[in-house]
Amino acid sequence: MTITVTGLSAGAVVAADVMTLGVPTTWAGNLLSYNTSSGETDATGWSALTNCTVDRVTSDSWEGWYSLRLTSVAAGNTRANSTLSVPVTVGTVYTGMTYVKPTVTTDVILEIRWYDASDAFLSGSAVTWSAVPAGAWTRLTAIGTAPATATAARLAVRPQASGAGQTWLFDYNGLTLAPLIAGNLLSYGTQSFEVDAAGWSAVSGCTIARTTASQVQGAASMAITTTGGAATVKTVAAVPVTPRLAYKATAYLYHGATATNVDVDVLFTWYDALGVEITTGTYRWTTSPAAGWYTPMGADVAPDTAVSLRVAFRILSPGTGTYYLDEAAVTRGGLGIIADVIPGAYGAAISLQGLTTGGHTHYGVWRVRDDGALTAIRGETGDMTAVPITGDVAVATDYEAPLGVPLQYSVRVYTGSDYLRAASRSVVIPEPPVTDVVVKDPVQPVRSSTLTVDTVPDWTRAARQGVHQISGRTTPIVITDVRTSRTGTMTVVTETRDDITRLWWLLESGNTLLIQWPSTWGEQDVYVQVGDVQETHILRWAKYQDRTWTLPLVEVDRPIGGLVGSATRTWADVEAESSDWLDVLTTHSAWLGVYSGEAG
Repeated sequence: MTITVTGLSAGAVVAADVMTLGVPTTWAGNLLSYNTSSGETDATGWSALTNCTVDRVTSDSWEGWYSLRLTSVAAGNTRANSTLSVPVTVGTVYTGMTYVKPTVTTDVILEIRWYDASDAFLSGSAVTWSAVPAGAWTRLTAIGTAPATATAARLAVRPQASGAGQTWLFDYNGLTLAPLIAGNLLSYGTQSFEVDAAGWSAVSGCTIARTTASQVQGAASMAITTTGGAATVKTVAAVPVTPRLAYKATAYLYHGATATNVDVDVLFTWYDALGVEITTGTYRWTTSPAAGWYTPMGADVAPDTAVSLRVAFRILSPGTGTYYLDEAAVTRGGLGIIADVIPGAYGAAISLQGLTTGGHTHYGVWRVRDDGALTAIRGETGDMTAVPITGDVAVATDYEAPLGVPLQYSVRVYTGSDYLRAASRSVVIPEPPVTDVVVKDPVQPVRSSTLTVDTVPDWTRAARQGVHQISGRTTPIVITDVRTSRTGTMTVVTETRDDITRLWWLLESGNTLLIQWPSTWGEQDVYVQVGDVQETHILRWAKYQDRTWTLPLVEVDRPIGGLVGSATRTWADVEAESSDWLDVLTTHSAWLGVYSGEAG
């Protein structure tokens, strides 16, 4: 840095102080030059276009030594533009900022003005800031999207004068790309509250307003002042979605110190093409009692007929006070789970997405009972409680789920005790005709059948006890243990040769089987071992194919082991994995291998 002084007489002294050399203070990514932002060199970065003059002063500033001064010529609208335009991209969101200090409390309009390639004015994105206070620096923001054919933009300051000679200092001007969260489906104004809180509505238990009292990004956030009950705020505009994909909602939420944890529900309300609400998904987040900014988040999967989504944040038992919300986002992704009926297989297909969310190492999938009890889903290597995460998506199948009742499934991704979870919507697996039961091999689901029942088992639970008569005593001594599991005999009927073949194929492995009864029979699903089977001709006429089968049953525990193959395996699967018939014949020694996909 060099200081040069000319025109001095002999013996003259020049004092210099507070000298600096460095990067100027300006907005990150500011498209305006530093002199246009600050006026530190001169006022040529601005043009007085309507009812005003523009110069610079050193009497006050927000940044640096100088500020720019706009002086009204008469009452009415005034306008000063940044002199040089900056290049913009059509469809991109930009923000304009300035700090203003009026001498009289007035309205001030901040505007981003759009121009085409010939420098012709197209339109403006203007925000009116009402009653900007006199004697204080106030930050103003404008947000706009570059319209079609726009190639450039200028920033404009437009105070509303009530007479001649009114002045406004303005400084630290900026025109930048809006810092929209990557992938955010919400507008920047709805995300940031830099202009207002109009993108949100107070649904219950609170009032809302833009505030500069606390923030995460920019100058403002949304103040949520509780009025009693759960405080719920919701986006006004719905965002477009694609069915069967997961969407994630996040925000920063500030609360003061509390006596207990603060529970926050993230709500996903889904709408169809007519704007009719389909359903609402809920994800609960718990924060600690300590004061500070927290990051509640949740995810849900768009239903099959969903076309749009509104999100809400509900603070349960918020007490009395003010909460702050900032940097809200709705993005594609997040942990999601979908349960679908597998047609004809009496099972459910569970589709998982977002497994890599949070960078966890393992995941598990469980069936959720009405009372909240969890049953792990059987996978290829056993129960799916600790499956290593190798990709973002996966599919599981459940052939042991009860029939005819609503079911939910839960997925958890975790590393140690740190985890994320998601739950599916309810699904009901249809039952067979009321005369039939479903019999499955839980480990080899391709071995399954519906059987027409002739007689249901009369269950017996044998006592395990020894009765000992003692000499000289009337009563015996009895030594007991727990009763045995149930035993009984079920008879079923078949009509065709195919029925006979299918039933023998189901029974011949000797594996534990699962019997699922019609819900109206009052029986609980049961795992059984089948004893000696008798196939009896109903008529002693060789051409008559109807049979009665006697199946002795012993109730056993759910078997261990992983799934082998799939109940929905088709010839397309065989074709995809085999180069020709020789490959099929050399890979599988029996048709069971072809059916199940198991080599050997």
